[in-house]
Amino acid sequence: MKKMFFFALAAAGMLTACSNEDTLGGNGEQNVSEQQIRLGVASSKVQTRGTGTVGGMTDAENVWAGQTLWVYMLQKGSMDLAYYKSPAVGATVTTKEVFDNKEFKAPNTADNTKSGLATTADGTIAYYPVSGSYDFWGYRVDDAAVGGTPTVKIVDDNGDEVAADQATKRVVDIEIDGSQDIMAGKATPSADEVAKLGNYDENFYSAYAARKGVQPNITFNHLLTRFTFEVRAGSKATAGLPAGGNTDAVKVTGVSVDSKTTCTLTVAYTGETKQAADLLTFTGDASPLTLKQRSVTAVDHNDALVALDPVSLTWTDDAATMGDVLKIGEALLVAPGETEYPLTIALSQDVLQKVGDPKVTMPLEQKATIKMDGVKKFEPGKSYKVTITVYGLEGIEVTATLVPWADGGSIDIDDDRNPNEGTYTEPTVTPAP
Repeated sequence: MKKMFFFALAAAGMLTACSNEDTLGGNGEQNVSEQQIRLGVASSKVQTRGTGTVGGMTDAENVWAGQTLWVYMLQKGSMDLAYYKSPAVGATVTTKEVFDNKEFKAPNTADNTKSGLATTADGTIAYYPVSGSYDFWGYRVDDAAVGGTPTVKIVDDNGDEVAADQATKRVVDIEIDGSQDIMAGKATPSADEVAKLGNYDENFYSAYAARKGVQPNITFNHLLTRFTFEVRAGSKATAGLPAGGNTDAVKVTGVSVDSKTTCTLTVAYTGETKQAADLLTFTGDASPLTLKQRSVTAVDHNDALVALDPVSLTWTDDAATMGDVLKIGEALLVAPGETEYPLTIALSQDVLQKVGDPKVTMPLEQKATIKMDGVKKFEPGKSYKVTITVYGLEGIEVTATLVPWADGGSIDIDDDRNPNEGTYTEPTVTPAP
């Protein structure tokens, strides 16, 4: 019912050249050749501009679709950027950052790959500094960044903006609408890579490591909770049976889940490794997030989701106790960490209100709550399948049953007698057969 998914961003080429202390490409005294930074991406299980959930549940579905990724290259263990330095001209030394919130594009759908080169959105080529060690950070927010393009703030633990050399993290404000897959991660060497570079952590990541064939691999973790939805009819009347009756099949016209939407995403930080749940800080009250679907004309999974098409409930197996299970929409990505989420299902049903008149469409609404047993919280990076049993209008049939009069006995009144001396005869009770 639930599964965690992640994406890996891996450098696929040699990363050498340029030092923070040397020129771009060496100064004649460096016995090092320039080599391009080739930043590759590798996706593993499960993509909503929302363009929907990144990747998929199966290997066949799990391919990139040209998603936008943002990358930082920082000096190791700090929030300071990695810079190139140009030769001094007189007393002037100019610097240029390597990856300062740099926009990258994942491989396109046509590449049909879960692992391949990412390219800079503007086509520029970068080179790895010759000396020094660096951290690689990446994140994806789709169109959830407040103001459009992600604006990253450099802050301390209190959230106050400070200089990079005093900062403990870089953050960006986002607002989710249920259709964006928010992800983030940092390159972390494997045990084999650590051994390959002499079990010395300071060798990661560097031109030296690149010359040894060790490349940074950014593992992108999904930071939201994902709900997928199925619907089914709870009665034959809900599915429009018998055919030609007074009611048609119920249509599911919308699904919404209440979730917090405003949050701060930590895209880089110092200190110990943080869990996925610690990278998003939500504030404010919950509001409804509406389920959408992929366009039937979409070229790939990087197209924006569109409004949900109504889904008519069906009942194929006459002996079944429930109607057919139908998948609806793409997915809803909500704030994690809650024990339950209010759920609203919008419905409509065409019904006959008066004999001889055409049927009219009546809007309906069904309320429910998404929750697990006990006090378990819904976790980030996990996908939960929600099956909704829907009930529509049932025709009201009033049966009139006529109760017969019961014999109350006889009263004999004679005017020649005292009225108080009248007689009353009890009814004869016929024994039950």
